Amino acid sequence: MSNQLQEYKSVGYSLPEEARTWQLSAAGFEHLDLTRGTRRKPGPDEIAFRTDVNSICFSDVKIISAGDSHPRLVGYNIADEKVVPGHELALTVVEVGENVKEKYKIGDRFIVQADMLKYGKAVGYDVWGGFCDYGIFGPEVQEYLIPVTNTEAGYSEVALVEPWACVQASYARADVGELDKTVWLCGGAGPMGQMHLVRMFSVKMSAQAPNLETVLLTDISDPRLESVRARYSDMAAKAGVRFEALNPNAADFDSKLEELAPEGFDYLVALCPVPEVIEEAMKKLRIYGVLNLFAGFKRGTGALNMGDIHYDQITVTGNSGSRIDDMKAVLEQVESSALDTNSSAWAVVGIEGAKQGVLEVKEGKAFNKVLIYPQCKDLPLTPIEDLADQLPFPDDVKEEVRKGLWSKKAEEVLLESKWGK
Repeated sequence: MSNQLQEYKSVGYSLPEEARTWQLSAAGFEHLDLTRGTRRKPGPDEIAFRTDVNSICFSDVKIISAGDSHPRLVGYNIADEKVVPGHELALTVVEVGENVKEKYKIGDRFIVQADMLKYGKAVGYDVWGGFCDYGIFGPEVQEYLIPVTNTEAGYSEVALVEPWACVQASYARADVGELDKTVWLCGGAGPMGQMHLVRMFSVKMSAQAPNLETVLLTDISDPRLESVRARYSDMAAKAGVRFEALNPNAADFDSKLEELAPEGFDYLVALCPVPEVIEEAMKKLRIYGVLNLFAGFKRGTGALNMGDIHYDQITVTGNSGSRIDDMKAVLEQVESSALDTNSSAWAVVGIEGAKQGVLEVKEGKAFNKVLIYPQCKDLPLTPIEDLADQLPFPDDVKEEVRKGLWSKKAEEVLLESKWGK
């Protein structure tokens, strides 16, 4: 490990006087501004943190687009108090208030359970989140911090625990099992859908679903489908699963659907938030099938035929987030190298380009997760494969990066090359 990287990890440097923060003052991207001001010192009960990585979530798009009409922000004074998005966050403690010095030490690392149910608040909504280079968390948020105990874990891989925990939590009540042979990920070419896809291959390889034969992923974006095929075909072959990525608008879709699963699907994951689409897909569920409602449906929408569910013995489960225990379980997998959350990374960007990163997500141009590295200077939005010839990666790491694969080793080269004190 280089001296510079060790200095970064241990916070063995002089903290800057200035802090940069993306603040939202009203609905719309035109009201999201990068502000610069004096970095605030923590009060007696507060901790100051450094954002190491903040992964962009589609929820950030919703917050910025809706402003204070967002259900979680109704009644919040956004004009005066502002919103700082970002909840898929890996942070390091850089200063500690007098009253919490026994509990927190400089250099301690954490991730955040954003949904603060006890207080009816959420990080990245009515509590300032991770779209910043340095920030402050008070006592309420501190109750929802989860320690990263393996100091060798990478920053990006732990930041990605939050979305992966949401995926894992969605299977808590009704998981893929030994009798399941066919799975349909409906609307699954986005970042979260790809996490579900990787998990399907994983449950086959771990023998949790030993009879899984076919996984279908559908999406209306041909470029995304092409990207998914290129990225995961080898993984599917290794798992021994027939994997198809199809566009439902294609003329031959119905015939291919019939050929893939003539008796229907055992498990359907709804990743498209359009009730009519999922209601149509449900017609392909077999008896004893499972419907996993994962997409962000609006309250009061959709119609489920209870009689059909009853007589076909369909299980319906829904999920819109994760709990602290879900995040702890996924973090444990990451820290033990049992789960590679970095498989979800697509591009990196510095703090200045965070807004562009969210716009890429909004417009469907981001084929997977965009990682904000607020401490890296002069880092425009860059797909991972494009970094291969831009940074001094060792040969073995360079080959992986050229394939679009992110890792702790690649991250260390990025920080050594781009960290600006």
